Amino acid sequence: MLMTIAKFEALPETRMELLEMVRALVEHSRTEAGCLEYGCYQDITGADRLLIVGYWTDRQALEQHYESAYFQELVDRRFTRLVIDALPSVSLYDVVEIDRL
Repeated sequence: MLMTIAKFEALPETRMELLEMVRALVEHSRTEAGCLEYGCYQDITGADRLLIVGYWTDRQALEQHYESAYFQELVDRRFTRLVIDALPSVSLYDVVEIDRL
């Protein structure tokens, strides 16, 4: 299982538009093959800062997500004009299951 974490900051004047776009992305992503969970979180101390966390069955499912027409349209074509100039932080992790202590 893989976990993705993407952190980014909206331009203050585009926050509501970005939130709408991200909500649509979350809904769509949750229907994709191999998506186990996908959610967006808004920083409580800075409403312009957002975090997207996704869990995927494997790398192939994640790559299909990134290559989908829906993702390309939203993220590659609309996203950049809604966020500050700094590149979003995107991390990929292998999920290590640990029994509870």
